[in-house]
Amino acid sequence: MTTPVKRRNYTDEEDLMLLRQVSLELPFLARRGLIMDKWTAVARALVASDEFTRTDLDAKKANNRFNALIDSHRKHNKDSERASGVSEEVSEKVLLLDDLLAVFDDAKDEEAKRVVSTQKANQHIENLGSIVRDEAMMSLGKRKQACDVEGAVGGGSNKVVKMMAILNEQAKSDLKFKKEKHNSEIEERRQDRELLLGHIRQQNEAMQKQQELMQQQQETLLKLMSAIINKI
Repeated sequence: MTTPVKRRNYTDEEDLMLLRQVSLELPFLARRGLIMDKWTAVARALVASDEFTRTDLDAKKANNRFNALIDSHRKHNKDSERASGVSEEVSEKVLLLDDLLAVFDDAKDEEAKRVVSTQKANQHIENLGSIVRDEAMMSLGKRKQACDVEGAVGGGSNKVVKMMAILNEQAKSDLKFKKEKHNSEIEERRQDRELLLGHIRQQNEAMQKQQELMQQQQETLLKLMSAIINKI
């Protein structure tokens, strides 16, 4: 009987490395169809690192772990709001989660707005189609009643054609306006994300430099203590 492999929890260092890589790639902002490719890039970069010990990490596992961290951090924030006045230590992991949560939620809101906008546009086109069909049926009924008058038939036909042309142009104009407005909003959000991403990277670099400086200071202190001990 095969012994089941014991599931190993992620360490804080592994989570931190994952969050750093996600902040560089921002896979959840990729275009539809390319999101998992971005998560694959995240997983490969981590597996290639000697400091990351999870050699079986893939796109799906990286995505699932990130989602779990985001959900846990969102719940933690809500609990912290209830416990007002309680100070907490702000670590690099918390800073990364704060920034990534903001970008992640913004991307979800943008996608939801895009879906609603598309649905409204489709409904608008469908409504215009119904108007055209109703007008055509009314015109056809009038033409049947006055089928003995050639001029009336021609006039009804022209009326339908003109109405369809007007409605078609109106639909095109409305869709063009909505598309331009949506594209403008997307561009503004993209610029905001770029600024936030730059802020995240600056924070990461500052934290890494601070850690390197602390490590150097510790090494210097250890050397000094060692020298003092040797003299004694």
